[in-house]
Amino acid sequence: MEIRERFAGLFFIIPFAVSLLLHTLTDIDFFFFLSLVLAFVVIVFHHQLYLLFFNDSNSTSALYAGNAALEEDYDPVGQDGKYWDPRKLKLSQVFALYPNKRSARPEQGSCGFVFTYNKLLSVVEKVEFYDYRHRKGSFTLYKFYFSHLQPDAFPFERDSIVKTEIPLERISKKMIFVPLKRYSREYVY
Repeated sequence: MEIRERFAGLFFIIPFAVSLLLHTLTDIDFFFFLSLVLAFVVIVFHHQLYLLFFNDSNSTSALYAGNAALEEDYDPVGQDGKYWDPRKLKLSQVFALYPNKRSARPEQGSCGFVFTYNKLLSVVEKVEFYDYRHRKGSFTLYKFYFSHLQPDAFPFERDSIVKTEIPLERISKKMIFVPLKRYSREYVY
């Protein structure tokens, strides 16, 4: 579970707490049942509520995926030829910049973006960079972590990109791979 997703849970717990407080103060059973319904909704549908209300405005993963692409000499330019600013775009807008060459598996010898797409809610959960140039049975996924908020899990003292080897058998049905072109180092003056 992502850090922001955990904090977003507070947004849904507040109405539960208010209705429970109203029940305590007024002794009206409606508020008690309302708090039970809200608690059930928050517990069962927490991830879906987060995706529905908060995730599409988060483009931090696009920023780090784009930086990882540039560091590996791949060009994150949209397929329409335009460069994009992750601070100004939602994840769904970044996903829309790459309508071609989408696939459920990475192409051998390619690097690019892997979008995690929730078909049920029609939202992009995150975007990461992948590298499938060297190994045939697995690819490298560049995952972004807020390590300063999880000091026990990550030994780094800053936000970091961690390279993880993912076997091809473990590709999620939510993953959509889009290969990128190599970055051209020719400059026009």
